[in-house]
Amino acid sequence: MISDIVLTGVLKEVFDDKFRYVETHNNDVFHPTENIVSKIPVLYWTRDKDNPFIKAAENTFVIIRGHLESDGKHGLYVLVETVQFGK
Repeated sequence: MISDIVLTGVLKEVFDDKFRYVETHNNDVFHPTENIVSKIPVLYWTRDKDNPFIKAAENTFVIIRGHLESDGKHGLYVLVETVQFGK
């Protein structure tokens, strides 16, 4: 198991009532003109649909610490242990 992940990005749409995408942008040092965008599925640690992570506005910058989990429906996702919201 991967026990610790730090993820930075912006909040995107909610799906399946309790999951949310976090969009990250990465630059490839070998191809500096390419901007690689990833949408990573994320679930808040309480696993419910009424939490501050779901209620936060779209395009809010976040710093997330968590770990990887998976299930048959969503595949691999990040389970949020702590989150900090930016502006």
